[in-house]
This record gives sequence, C-alpha cells and structure tokens, in this order.
Amino acid sequence: MKYLTVSADCTKESRDLLSVEWDEGKLGEPTEETVLKALREGRADYDVVDVDEGGLSSFNGVEVLEVEDE
Repeated sequence: MKYLTVSADCTKESRDLLSVEWDEGKLGEPTEETVLKALREGRADYDVVDVDEGGLSSFNGVEVLEVEDE
C-alpha cells in the first residue's frame, strides 16, 4: 500500500491537495494517468488536505507530488 500526495485539478476550477491511499497490487503504478482514472472511477480512497470553497463534481487532471510506502 502506498499513500500519495496529489494536486488535483477539479471541475470547480481549483487545485486541491489530496492524500490518496494507493494499492499498487490493485491499481498498478501511480502515474498521473492511473491516479486520475482511479479517482474518476472512485477506486482510490482520498482525503482532501487543503480545502477550497465549492463543491467537487469531477477530476480533470492530477499531478503526483509525493509517494510514501506504508
């Protein structure tokens, strides 16, 4: 299990800082494409670390900032 710090570009046009729980066995290597797909499909749990006002409706892009082993 890995925990990722991800900067997410959301529909509300802000960049939220997320802490993502990443299971490489189920989700593969954490690339920008695989993280974005997992977030969009609801297959990765996450917590919002830095909260902006507004509602979250979809993910448009992500940048993996940090990867930590469990």
